[in-house]
Amino acid sequence: MPIINGKEYSSKKHPMLEYIFFKKNPNGDTDLEVIAFTLEDISEGYRALGISEPASISNTILDLVRKKRSIGSRLPPSIFCLGYDLRKKTGINPEGKSYAGEFVFMGVGNEINSWLEWPDEYDEVTEISSKGIPDGILEFIRSDEGALFSVIDYCDVFSKLFHKKSNTIIRVQNPLKWQPNEIDGFYFSNENNHIQLFPVEAKALTTGDDINLEQIQGALQVIVPKYSNRDIVITPLAVKMVKNGILIAEFKSIQTLTNKNPLIEVDKFHKVFFKPAIAAWS
Repeated sequence: MPIINGKEYSSKKHPMLEYIFFKKNPNGDTDLEVIAFTLEDISEGYRALGISEPASISNTILDLVRKKRSIGSRLPPSIFCLGYDLRKKTGINPEGKSYAGEFVFMGVGNEINSWLEWPDEYDEVTEISSKGIPDGILEFIRSDEGALFSVIDYCDVFSKLFHKKSNTIIRVQNPLKWQPNEIDGFYFSNENNHIQLFPVEAKALTTGDDINLEQIQGALQVIVPKYSNRDIVITPLAVKMVKNGILIAEFKSIQTLTNKNPLIEVDKFHKVFFKPAIAAWS
């Protein structure tokens, strides 16, 4: 465990967060609902404490909130004992600096819930043939995120799931890096000359990560302004690989012309399973 200024921490990110928190809230007040900070604040914190700054700081907060763990994994006791928790935040502040995260007052003993909860029962359960995967390739399919998108594409999962004509929901690219966000998958449909975009947050069997809702919200806040002068529908998706299948959370669609500051809201939960089974996903 790192020791900084004579104090032991469970992560070298914790003293940096402590520095930021008490710089912005020196008296440890608990009447501040949200304390936002930027990537620049993170750099300053590392430098002030003499901690080597990582090559990329853009994932600093995301790395702390990838999985639903105890609050002590995200913050040092000096912060969470005051009733604050940590949440990822993206976008640009009024000074033109990139947000990184925010301390949110939840009350002592309470924790934030930034992760998608999968249901016990799904709105739709769909069987999809895995025979769309070309001969000879199936045995080489693995269980990582790249394999997840390959299976989605080969088996035309999204077109079938949303009851569209074959190969009408197609990939634009994976990933899509629009700072300060990275969108794992970006899909497109142009049915009846009406464009619909599907930004996808994906998790594979190999990572064990949870779906962070702030990550999806942040991606949406990056995409919508880029098309605010066009009539485009955006439907965010969260996909998670499971044994021989995919769980899919479909969020309510956004009209870019009428909704400039959208908030995500789950619309439906889908479950897909493949037949024949995909061996690497068993």
